[in-house]
Amino acid sequence: MTHRTLLRIVGALLTVMTATARAQEPPSATPPPPADIANEYRITGYPNYPLTEKLTGFGYVGYVSKPDAAYSSIYLGTGTFYRAHKNIQLWLGLIGVWTDQTDKSNLLEMRPFGGVKFMGGNAKKWRYYNWTRYELRLTETRDTGDWSTVHRIRNQSRIDVPLTSLEKAWTPKTFYAWTDVEPIWRSDTDNLDPLRWRTGLGYIASPRLLIEFQYYAQYTQPTGGGLKYTDNIFRLNFKVMTKRGLLPQKALRSLLDGSIDD
Repeated sequence: MTHRTLLRIVGALLTVMTATARAQEPPSATPPPPADIANEYRITGYPNYPLTEKLTGFGYVGYVSKPDAAYSSIYLGTGTFYRAHKNIQLWLGLIGVWTDQTDKSNLLEMRPFGGVKFMGGNAKKWRYYNWTRYELRLTETRDTGDWSTVHRIRNQSRIDVPLTSLEKAWTPKTFYAWTDVEPIWRSDTDNLDPLRWRTGLGYIASPRLLIEFQYYAQYTQPTGGGLKYTDNIFRLNFKVMTKRGLLPQKALRSLLDGSIDD
């Protein structure tokens, strides 16, 4: 028997064995359908007004649309933050939310909050902060007049990176990027819900105007069985310095240091 004939026989045996093994394999399970991911769209105006050297007032005006959940919301809020140290701020605020729902009762929410923000930077002019706040969510179901109460503790850690040279960092007509993560604990379920991861691109249009585009990936517990990726959130921010007469550098720093998300 020649080597060529032997190789042909071995090849034929391998072919038969492979076909037999495949025939004995159980049919593969049908892959689960992809999870439904809802899309949400937000636009926010954030006016900023320094009151004293250490105390700054802010406003909060926003509109939210979530077609996949058949609702839209209007946000209106105000508050202050106090610079206790160059790297420490103390925050107090109140945000009101009106939610118009297509298939359910409309909602009215009052959301007072307070917290502390620790900030810093490095030699590359990267900026970072950690912001921990407590908020009380008081929500009225308009059809019945019933109120519900939820306590939340939020912790947001964020890094901002200038997308320009070190000399031009944090100056007008330049871009920056950031990323952050924010777990939120809520009292009604005693769980982290939601967990948010954000990233975005910002543009310093002038010392008095920042324009930001944000993307959130949101993880919630829709069935109480653990966090699941359930939402995409797309947001456009306009941060505006409303006080006249400030030096450009001071106006810009107030806008950068007074960042808020909700």
